Amino acid sequence: MRFSVRILSSVAIAASLSFAQLAPEPQMANIQLMQDTTTNQPMKMDFSIPLSGISDPGILFSHFSKRPLLIYYFSPKCPHCQRHMPEIQELMKDYEKDCLTGIAIGLGGGIKKNDIRMFIDQFHVVIPVFQDAAGKFGPTYGTGYIPVVYLLNPDGTFYRYETLDEANMNHLRATLNKMLKK
Repeated sequence: MRFSVRILSSVAIAASLSFAQLAPEPQMANIQLMQDTTTNQPMKMDFSIPLSGISDPGILFSHFSKRPLLIYYFSPKCPHCQRHMPEIQELMKDYEKDCLTGIAIGLGGGIKKNDIRMFIDQFHVVIPVFQDAAGKFGPTYGTGYIPVVYLLNPDGTFYRYETLDEANMNHLRATLNKMLKK
């Protein structure tokens, strides 16, 4: 009887190990640095783009240049933006100790500053929040869809994550780990 139990235990352990070896690798998107289509060189973020400080009216976008930076581009009325804000803010918090800075930029256009303030309150946003009130950021770096996440290197080159699916988030985390030597 003891011999049978040992055999069954060994078979169960071997089976579980083989299933673990068959588990699929996590999906990873192949995101490249954004390229300037006229020069085919990596694009650099223009920190002189006029953005209006919402959480702190005196803060300037240029304050965040020359550092690892994660930007969350959103609309306060977008259900997808609302759903992803806690996840993005948690990601920023996880990497803050490794010198990552995070900010959010809300759409301009018909969006009122009060809509963004209500979004800040509703989702307990603790990162600096701006608004693209002049409508310059979106046309230059946007995709026409929101939310979009940008990961900037200290030299201003950046990755643009057009969707926040598992493959893109895995790439984002891997790139952060590499960038911040985590």
